[in-house]
Amino acid sequence: MAVDRPDPDRSLLGLSEVLAIAGISKLVLHAWERRYGLAPAGRSDTGLRFYTRAQAEHLRLLKACCDAGYRIGTLISLSSDELMRIEEDHAAKLSLVTLLEAIQALDGEALQEALSARAASEGPDRFVRRTALPLLREVGLLWSMGSVTPAAEHLATFKIKRILGRMLDDCPPPLADAPRLIATTPEGQQHEVGALVAALMARMEGCNVLYLGPDLPVEDIAFAVRSRQADIVCLSALTGKRRVLESQLRDLLSALPPKTEIWLGGPAYSTMPSMDRLRVFADLDTFVPALRMAKKPAAQIG
Repeated sequence: MAVDRPDPDRSLLGLSEVLAIAGISKLVLHAWERRYGLAPAGRSDTGLRFYTRAQAEHLRLLKACCDAGYRIGTLISLSSDELMRIEEDHAAKLSLVTLLEAIQALDGEALQEALSARAASEGPDRFVRRTALPLLREVGLLWSMGSVTPAAEHLATFKIKRILGRMLDDCPPPLADAPRLIATTPEGQQHEVGALVAALMARMEGCNVLYLGPDLPVEDIAFAVRSRQADIVCLSALTGKRRVLESQLRDLLSALPPKTEIWLGGPAYSTMPSMDRLRVFADLDTFVPALRMAKKPAAQIG
């Protein structure tokens, strides 16, 4: 394509404008073009380069991800959406610094204030995805490295559970015909944030949810299901021996009504074998759509 100036209909940009948007030098851009086959959208008869706005944004994302510590060679084949997720994840980690400092200092008041402010500004869904879960993952990593004490980890978990519980209580009441769910962790599982998150997300989707806390024996879960006529049991497990977890699930399935499904989340359940009425969810991006499908009448599913 030969052009003398940017085509306003296609929003083509000149080299200097692209460099300003991307935050890179001409030398870097030319090096990327030579090394990785990047090319402008077109050139003028005199050799001037022109780029689309999408190309300029892609270059900006490459620069941002490089600044976050990633090597350009590992980024070059990624789509803009994938690069954007890396950029957002890095920004989210940077935004946790103040929270992590309060946790490491065992400053409960500062942590509570910062978490409450983020919860108010982000709302439940964004708070779960951008603050609560990333923060607990980071705390867990620091704990495994010896950079965070057990007391600090307990403080972080306690404060987050309080906010999630308050959000759950503040959800509007479900409709009378909404799917009925029970959320808990099985016996021996004390880490309940995953189950609490599942309960909150289900309530936000309009489901009728009963949250029962952690460490519940099979017979008590089954009793609650029968009492509430629950359609789904949401279980979360962070760690545990597969043999024990699998045995619990088989016992629970045999004790539940035939219509009741078990939905699983958490690292300990990631390798569970396939069983009837059992579904394993890797993340919220698969769990939330399943909740929406569960709300549809059977005639609308398919």
